Amino acid sequence: ESSEHKIVLMDYPLGAPEIVAYQGHRDKKNIEKHYYYLNKLTNNFSNMYNKEAIVCIHPKDNLELKKKYFPNLEVVQYQTMENVHEAFLVLFIESSAIVDAIFHKKRILTLISNFSGENVINHGLRWVKTVGLLSINIEDEIKIDKNKLLSKLDDAKNNYTNYINSYIAPDGNNLG
Repeated sequence: ESSEHKIVLMDYPLGAPEIVAYQGHRDKKNIEKHYYYLNKLTNNFSNMYNKEAIVCIHPKDNLELKKKYFPNLEVVQYQTMENVHEAFLVLFIESSAIVDAIFHKKRILTLISNFSGENVINHGLRWVKTVGLLSINIEDEIKIDKNKLLSKLDDAKNNYTNYINSYIAPDGNNLG
């Protein structure tokens, strides 16, 4: 069953071997800045909407390391789908797991991180273009009225049906 009591951040595995293979290593300073801004943004949304925030990491990621990067947030592994079902808002950089949030018509905000590399940014923007998601750069200060943002996120959900019908359930019944 679906609920809406969490802000869910789908973390991106910057140090995963396959990521490093096609975009190279991120330097330590940029990784620290990336996680500084992710923490700040996630906590801002949590406070803004008075919702618990949780970080879901990739199955191949290092849980103990990610707990250090997100010291004030709960970090979980192998629980993305369950947390998406409980999401008020899903934040993500790039992840195929976002399809579950689209299917369940959750509010989704694509995060752009200049510290993650051009390929990652382009993949995130592909979701913006293909599905019609909203995006924000993690370095931007949130100066948006929370009700206006919520309205825009709800309006963006109208775009999900076309994506669901085209890619998730192309015949209208069976999942793709």
